[in-house]
Amino acid sequence: METQSCSTQTSDCAYRGNILFMDDDGDIRDATCELLQHFGFSVALAEDGSQAISIYEKAIANNAVFDVVILDLVVPRGLGAKDTIARLKTLDPSVKALVASGYSNDYILDNYKEFGFSGTLAKPYNFEELLGAISALLSHMK
Repeated sequence: METQSCSTQTSDCAYRGNILFMDDDGDIRDATCELLQHFGFSVALAEDGSQAISIYEKAIANNAVFDVVILDLVVPRGLGAKDTIARLKTLDPSVKALVASGYSNDYILDNYKEFGFSGTLAKPYNFEELLGAISALLSHMK
């Protein structure tokens, strides 16, 4: 698997930070990446949890950090958010991650902190919801 990242075209933006975004749907990855970059974020993309873990490990090795990680709960052909966050927490206990899902009544969403997540993001989300969830995590980091 090749690591994907978006180009770094930014506009006059109010946001800064590095985001790792994992979703098995390529269209969602691309659209979300463009949106996040438009608002000033640097974005790395992963299509499943294994790739997200690999990207995170490389970032740590390069003394880089991700301010926020967004993980899709269900990835039919790979590691989903639950297993991915467990591994990321062993790499970096302070990782800040949102779990994204279209399954509104999933046990993990209702008990996200138990699994190591910092928040949730209900699919389908709009850009205000996405930026609001990220902003909430970033404001707690200051």
